[in-house]
Parts: sequence; structure tokens; C-alpha cells
Amino acid sequence: RTGQQILCERAHIADRRKKGALLDLLRNVKPDVIVDMISFTQEDAALLITALTTLGIKIPVIALSSIDVYAAYANLHRIETTRLQQYPITEDMPLRTQLGPEGKAYDKLSVESSYTEQLDAVCILRLPAIYGWPDTTRVSQYLDRLLDGDKEIVIQPEESDWLFSRSFHKNVAHAIFLAVRACLPGVNIFNVAEEEAFTTREWIQKIASVCGWQGQIVEKNTADDTLNWQQHFHVSSEKIRQQLGYDEKYCINEGLADTIAFHSYQRTGRNYKKYY
Repeated sequence: RTGQQILCERAHIADRRKKGALLDLLRNVKPDVIVDMISFTQEDAALLITALTTLGIKIPVIALSSIDVYAAYANLHRIETTRLQQYPITEDMPLRTQLGPEGKAYDKLSVESSYTEQLDAVCILRLPAIYGWPDTTRVSQYLDRLLDGDKEIVIQPEESDWLFSRSFHKNVAHAIFLAVRACLPGVNIFNVAEEEAFTTREWIQKIASVCGWQGQIVEKNTADDTLNWQQHFHVSSEKIRQQLGYDEKYCINEGLADTIAFHSYQRTGRNYKKYY
């Protein structure tokens, strides 16, 4: 520890759901800070809080959450009926009050409330849609069709101009590093996202430009549409940029190209190696 900053010498990992693992690690290692990567439920949060309470230790926790805690997410999925939320969405804007489509199996609202109410020092990072290989789910929805030779990509007319916040995974990792290094006292909440949120049409066009796709994006109403595309899901990352000095350390265009290349190689059964 250097003043109010922490310099990481060694990272230790424990599976909280394995009986005694977390308690043993905290007792033996005595870490300066905890980065909670996968707290999905209220029970997950309770396991960490109980371990800290049992040992009588108070150390800062960096907890990864999601932008889906906002009321805008409930509007988008028609979970709640509230007025449309303005955007970009800031950290002090309303949160949803109901569980999301995943139910109690993925309840970041409960995780956040547990930590902010019971921990003395916690930094909540609300993350957007993350892209970057080996996770290609944010591009494969359209990329597979482009690579299959489809000449048209059909999207809802309202979805075409819908804004959605994303971030390259290496830049998210950089944000986590900054939160750990700062180790702020009290309760702090930050959105992490790229400054520019792309519309669905723009996102497809970015993928298409990397692939050299020459087809058309067609706007057409379909009967299976259930989302409220009038609710944009663009969050502001101004706070973390101002307070922690966050910026995109890694090129987002290169990150997208890297993700697309990896997925393309995987489709052919070949191992991907970055050549640039």
C-alpha cells in the first residue's frame, strides 16, 4: 500500500460457493482489496459480507455490476411502466424496482444494495455490453449472417436508431485497475462505457466494414418484436473519466476487428493468432 493507492503484487482467487474457500483465503492472505468479479445474486453478496464479518476485517471491495440496474432497462424490456428515461444515463438516475428477465438467478440490484448498505468502502462499476474475444456474442448475431453470405440484414425500423452502450473488454479491465488503484473510501458508483454509443444500424455497419460486406440493412416490422426501442440505453461515463482519469487505453476499432477475426477463425475450426 502506498498512501491511498494500492500497488498489486499478487492476486489470489477463491470460489465463494466452495465451502470454506473464501473464508480460508481471507484469513491466510489478508488482502488489501477485493475485486468481486462474479456476484450475480444476493446470496453471492451475502457470502462475501459474512466472511468479512466473521473475520472482523474491513477492506475495500470493487464490485462489478451492470447498467441493467437502471429503470431504462425495465422500460426497454417492458418490465415496468414508467416514463422514458433521458440519456445518456448518469449514476444518479432511477433504478428499476423489479427483477429482470433472468429472475433471481441474475439480480445485480440486490448485490448493489447489499454492498452499499453493509460495507464501509465499496466501489460499484456498472458495466455495459462487453465485446472482445474469446467472447464474440456481441458481434456473432450479425457476423454469422454476413459470413454466411446473406445479402440483407433485417432490423426493426425503431431498432435501427436505438442507442446502446458497449465497451471493449480490455478497456473494462483498465477501469477495474483504476478503481483498485484509487481504492476510494465510502460508497462510489461509476458507469463504464465508451463515450459514443452506436445505434444498431451503425454497429452492423462497423462489423460489415471489417468484413467487407456489401449487402443492405433493411428496416422491416416483424411480429415477434417485444422490446421498447424508444428507450435508448446509452450511459454516461463522464464521472469515471473525471474522478479516476479513465480513458480508452486500447483502440476500440482494433478490438472489434480482433473479435471479428477470432470468431471467423473459430467458424472454420482454426486457431486464431493476432497478426497485427
